Amino acid sequence: MKRKTMIKMTGMLCCIGLLTGCAKTPESALVKQKGKAAMDNYKEADDSGNEQATEDGTDISGAKTSALQTRLNAPETYQNETTDETGKLKICTDATVEIPEADKVPTVAVSQHPFDQSMIDQVTDGFFKGAKIYDYPGYVQWTKADWQKKLEELKGYQAQGNLDPYSYGTDEDGNYVYDLNQSIETAEQNLASAPDEAQKKEVTPQFGLEYDYGNGDTGVNTDLFWGLAQMEDGSYYSYHLNRYSSMPMEIEIVKIPDIRQIKGRNWYWQDWADCGPAPLSTEQDPSQVPSEDAVKQAAEITAEAAQQMATDALTSIGITGMEVNAWDYSLQYYEESDNMADDAVGYSPKRQINTGYIFHYTRKLNGIPVTYTMESGGGLESMDSDMESWCYEEADVIVSKDGVEKIDLRNLYDIGEVKTENVELLSFSEIMGLYEKMMVIQNADLMNYELSRTYQIDRIVFGYGRIYEPASDATSGLLVPTWNFFGSFVASNDTDGVTSTYENHTKYQSYLTLNAVDGSVIDLGLGY
Repeated sequence: MKRKTMIKMTGMLCCIGLLTGCAKTPESALVKQKGKAAMDNYKEADDSGNEQATEDGTDISGAKTSALQTRLNAPETYQNETTDETGKLKICTDATVEIPEADKVPTVAVSQHPFDQSMIDQVTDGFFKGAKIYDYPGYVQWTKADWQKKLEELKGYQAQGNLDPYSYGTDEDGNYVYDLNQSIETAEQNLASAPDEAQKKEVTPQFGLEYDYGNGDTGVNTDLFWGLAQMEDGSYYSYHLNRYSSMPMEIEIVKIPDIRQIKGRNWYWQDWADCGPAPLSTEQDPSQVPSEDAVKQAAEITAEAAQQMATDALTSIGITGMEVNAWDYSLQYYEESDNMADDAVGYSPKRQINTGYIFHYTRKLNGIPVTYTMESGGGLESMDSDMESWCYEEADVIVSKDGVEKIDLRNLYDIGEVKTENVELLSFSEIMGLYEKMMVIQNADLMNYELSRTYQIDRIVFGYGRIYEPASDATSGLLVPTWNFFGSFVASNDTDGVTSTYENHTKYQSYLTLNAVDGSVIDLGLGY
């Protein structure tokens, strides 16, 4: 699952420009060599450490610091303001500086963990112990009775002269978007070919099963499994396994709120989305989003208790070496209603059906976590590229008062050899100099059509990030230390003489990622 945000945000196209600005400035001395050649040049740090650090573990201001913070000569907070030469772009930084407790910073090789039967059994035996698992398409296949009921419903609308029963409206030519007559014809055809009873066939989760998709359509899929698990406590989960090009491992476990809705679309459209900070999008009325206090009260479970349940769930399926790196409140809601005129598509309070927490787990090596960001990686520089790519490792768990609601696992890593025991790092001041220059360079193109843009950076985070070289090897990479810069921005532009303003408060979007070793810009969307 590429993760969804609760609020649709305008101006997203402008955010994308941040990922590609570096590529347009090849002459800049700030655009360093990347790829294997750069990795091979990583040097071991001098054991003497940063020359400006004192021997007693304090920085030059006298404040007590961690070994790594002392080595980097980094403050606990950082303030600065940078503008471009036009004054239209401002980078306002008033940020906490987050540096983990660590005495050494190794670079570590990683590779794709095999998504084989052993891995499937590990998850199945751990989470679904004692459950009955059925072939999902067969379980939800409509019977003659189901189609007969639907046909009677549609013909009832026809008899009433109601040609738009679900309020889909008309197209630009005045024709109904929903074709009632065609739907009746389809229902009659399905009624003729539907089975008398649904095929509730128990299966063993694996790739390569044959599926009956209805209407005589069957097939074998060697890279997909979709099951329905009936747990011992009477609850039901969808169990979905998938693998393809940039996503060599995808495991999705989703609790079904009401099994009685399994044959309709309703349960499948009951989505979970991060609540995040109050949005200020033009497409979402801020008053529609509940306050943090309201969400916390509705959850009826503490974050600490929910996190323990999430950790226990991952442990049960053999996922270790990962810790919560970020979390948020999460709301479950009907993404669409049967009546399309009932609100716009998306979150609204009357569609909300549950409240919980989402926990984002990442690796932690030598006390240093992989920094969680909203990017999934695995992108391509060109739509025409046929190069293989590899998305990042992800482990997300949603928990409510009712238990584990959803688990998303993607592209788990195998941890390989240490490439550099304690890599040489740029100082904090060197990184900040690069940050301030690159934020201006990467936003230069945006200023050609925006009236203004102001960034408010409030978190500067040191942690690991995975880089790789897909042109030569899309199955292995390297965990390297990085700096990520989080915050928000406000931008304005002029459309036909009308000035509009939009804001981005996406909580875990990094506006710049720098390699802490050489200062090169890492494009999180690409992974290098």
